[in-house]
Parts: sequence; C-alpha cells; structure tokens
Amino acid sequence: MLIGLDVGGTYTDAVLIDEEAWDREEKPLLKAVKAPTRADSVLPGVIQALEEVLEGENPERIKRLCVSSTLGLNALLTGREDRTCILAVPGPGINPALFRGEGETLCVLSGAEDHRGIVVAPLDQGEVRQALRRFSAQGIAACALVTKFSPKNPEMEYALRDLAREELGPDTPIACGSEASGALNFPRRLHTAYCNASLSRIGGDFASALTQAAARLGLTCPIVIMKADAGVFSNADAAAEPAASMGSGPAASLMGVLALLPFLKTDGNPRQDLLMVDMGGTSTDLALLAHGQPLLAREGLTVAGKPSLIRSLWTSSIALGGDSVLSWDNGVPRIGPGRLGPALALSPEDLGRRPPTLTDALVALGHARVGDPEVSRTALQALVPDVQDGALAFVRAALERIRREADALLDAVNAKPVYTIRELLVADKLKPQAAVFIGGPAGAMAPLARQILELPILVPPVAACANALGAALARPTRMADLYADTLRGRMSMTALGIEEVIDSGYTLEAAKRDIVAALDRLEDQAAGEKTAAQIVFAESFQVLDPQGRGRIIKVRAQRAAGLLRTREAI
Repeated sequence: MLIGLDVGGTYTDAVLIDEEAWDREEKPLLKAVKAPTRADSVLPGVIQALEEVLEGENPERIKRLCVSSTLGLNALLTGREDRTCILAVPGPGINPALFRGEGETLCVLSGAEDHRGIVVAPLDQGEVRQALRRFSAQGIAACALVTKFSPKNPEMEYALRDLAREELGPDTPIACGSEASGALNFPRRLHTAYCNASLSRIGGDFASALTQAAARLGLTCPIVIMKADAGVFSNADAAAEPAASMGSGPAASLMGVLALLPFLKTDGNPRQDLLMVDMGGTSTDLALLAHGQPLLAREGLTVAGKPSLIRSLWTSSIALGGDSVLSWDNGVPRIGPGRLGPALALSPEDLGRRPPTLTDALVALGHARVGDPEVSRTALQALVPDVQDGALAFVRAALERIRREADALLDAVNAKPVYTIRELLVADKLKPQAAVFIGGPAGAMAPLARQILELPILVPPVAACANALGAALARPTRMADLYADTLRGRMSMTALGIEEVIDSGYTLEAAKRDIVAALDRLEDQAAGEKTAAQIVFAESFQVLDPQGRGRIIKVRAQRAAGLLRTREAI
C-alpha cells in the first residue's frame, strides 16, 4: 500500500492506495482523510492525517509515503526564509545586483573564470574572509555561493565554500550554484542557490520531523518528497535541495488529474486539452493539459518574482480559496485575498467577529453542505440585504477571476513553444475542451462554473483529495547535466559527483550514452527502481584556443515525470 500526503495552507490531505488494484486498473483508493493545517506548525496536521489514514491498518504493509507541500514556497513568499548572504563571482560584464537588487546581503567578489570554466583571475582570500566576517557579525543564518561558469568547473565555488565553513562555522547551511543546476544561466542559478540556502533549515527541520512522525506511527517505508516537476526524490535529498520541492502542491494536483482521467467523462477522448482548476481553502492553482499531458515550464519556476532553474510544471496560482474573506465595497463583491479562518458555518462561535467566507456563500446557496447553513446566511445578511443574490454575486465574482487568470495562462502558453512532461513539443495552439475541478470546494463551484468559463465542467469522483492521490502515485525522476571540454580533456556530471578524463575524439553521441548509463546505474532509493533516462537537451559546438581546436559538449538527461503503473515500479 501507498500513502500520499498533501500539506496545504488550510488542510492536510492523506490517502491510502492499494497499488495492486491500481495495477489491475481498478479504483485504488482505500481511504481519504482531511486534517486542519495549523498556521504555526504543519506537523500536528501531518500527524493527525497519518494517524487517521493508518487507523486499523498494519503500518508494515506501507511501501512508500510521498509528501507534497508548499512549505518552502510559502516561506519565501511571506519573507519567512532564513536571512541569507550571497557571495557572487560574476567576472567582467555582469552585475548580480541587477538580478537580486542592491542589498547588504549581496557581496560581489573579484576573480573570474573564462567561458570554459578555467580560473583566469583567482579569488582574493582576504576579501572573501572580510565579507564573511561582516555577514557573520550581522547574524547571517545561511550562505549562497555562485560563480559565473561553475557548472563547467566548480573549483572556485568549492574554494569559497571551504572559506565560508571556516568563517561561518560548520553548521551554517551553504549552497553552491553548481550543485543547484548544471545550466549556465547565471541570474537563474543565483536565485536557485539563494532558495536552497535560505530554505535549508526549514527543509531539514521538516524532513526530520517527518521521519520522527513516521517512526512514531510504526512506518518503516521510504519517505519521498514531491518535486515541482511532478517527480519525487528522497526525504534526505529534499532536505539537501529544498528549492526543488517548491511548487510541489500544484504538481501533485496535476498528477492526481492524470490518474483520474480514465474515470472522467471526456466524450470518449481522455487526451483532449483540459484546464485544471484546483481550489483549496487558501489558494487556487490553474494548469493546462495538452492532449491529456501536463506542460513543463522549461526555463524554470519563478519564485517571488525572480526566475530560477527549478524544473517545474507550468502552473499559475492565485490567492483565492474557500476560506477567502468576503466584503462588499460600494456595490462590488470583494473576495480575499485575506484568510482569517474556515467557513463560519464550521465555526459558529466566530459569528460577528470576522467576515464570512466564499464557502459560506456556497453554503447559503445550497451548493456546499458543511456545518450550520443558518450561520452562513446570518453572516452574509450583515453584508448584503438579499442573501441569495449576494451569495450568488460572490461566487460569480470568484469564477470571473478564475476565468481571467485562466485566459492569461492560456495566452502565455500559446505565445511560445511549449512542451509536455515527456518533452514533446505541442505543435498546435491549446484550446481547452473542458475544465477539471478538484479540491475541497470543487463540487460546490462546478454547477455555476460552466456558464462563467464557457466550458464543460468535469468533477472527478475523489476531487477533494486528488492532490494527495497524485502524490501517492507519482514516480521518481532524476536529472543530471554533462559538460565536456575536449581541449581540456575533462568530462563532468557535477550533480552525480562524476568527473572523468576524455580524449580529443569524445563526441556528442558518446556524451549521451555516458549520461544515460550513469543515470541508469543509479538505483532510486525511494522506490527501488532503475531510472529510465531520456535526453532532454544536447548541444555540441567547436571552440578555438591557442592550444588548438576542440569541442564543448553539453547534455541534460532525466526520467520523465509520470505515474507508477505496475508493482515492479513501486
């Protein structure tokens, strides 16, 4: 059996899956539970959800626990990440302040590497130590280190790391840009390293707490964490690279929709273009599926307005959910973005102390059946004279906002070449034929959504826990970059800890074979399976040097995200 856990801003969802039923293409869901997520700590909700989903079950039969969470992303969006310094060595012609903004935690150091990663101007150790001592005096809690061409040769970053450990102490989290990604985009690598450093303590604490909670409940199975690209990696890897799991909530939702497509009435065509609307208590996530396949944000996830190299599915999030507060402003219905608690129908003791919520409007209309409907009607009457018309106006306003955001997402997707999670180019412009509603309020919103969105509305049979279902069934992915310089006679796969000597006849085809073989040799400890790698990027170009002529070769490989389908793959 498998457990999927999705830690949302309002609720923590957990599902128990019978993988043998899934293998037989039968409905695999054995149990689904919801537990409140506390604002001050997510762990009580996690423990409650696990306790309830395991009630009456033998924990030794659980083969995997997979968790999706927006914990790190929410920390960055709300400014709760650890205070982090950035030491950057950009070399000539680039100013990191243009990407990060001027600030006391950014230090641009002297030194330089050429386009092949060769150090042409060494670090000034005195300058580095002076900067680190200044940051230490300021109470810096983490450190990010980025040099311009570190994916080609990380030795300068490693030298910085040794100095940082001496000056900041061995327990200070330190993240290197070369370990965050093998891609050369300096601004994106800068922000990715910052995310990993600033979330290191939060990610480590969460990983440790998950391990302790699982042990307390008798779980001995591997714990894996959902990534933003819909793959999964081990709890230990997530603690070391916390940025990769940002955006894992929407990714889990998309995997849930993918798992539920066979059970949806899609006019006999489950591979049509679809819009996903996942409404929770705090926010709504939107995404598009091309011919039934989620789309990739190939350039990387944008976090707090800054681009990163975090591989991610293409999603859009808005601060609108079932718990969003309602207000009436000069005849105009306003929804959120604030959230002060659950629906008043569920907490009548708060009546008169705070505004009603979007769920209260749905309850007043009779579309949602939770708590005390009279409490919802009383709360709405304090805002609008006609409860029925007012509630309808609020729900319509919410759906109009979803429609506008969906239109903007569709325009952005259709404005450039897009790829599915299988790295297949989508040749035609997307035009959704239906909208799939999931999340807690999905069933309640659906009756009014068709008119506003002008699309058929599909609600899966387990819409409220689709995100946890997606986490339970997501399969592992592993990505690596290969960089080879035939003039220098070096080939490296930094993320895999591989560096080898090559000769001048090393070719692009040899590089592809090497990286696929290296990934295939890695047994994924989270799921006990060999990684079936595919090439997602490859280039080779000639370089001239006083020493002669050679080639630079770059290759990226990864197993595509998707769903576990057989017992052998679990």
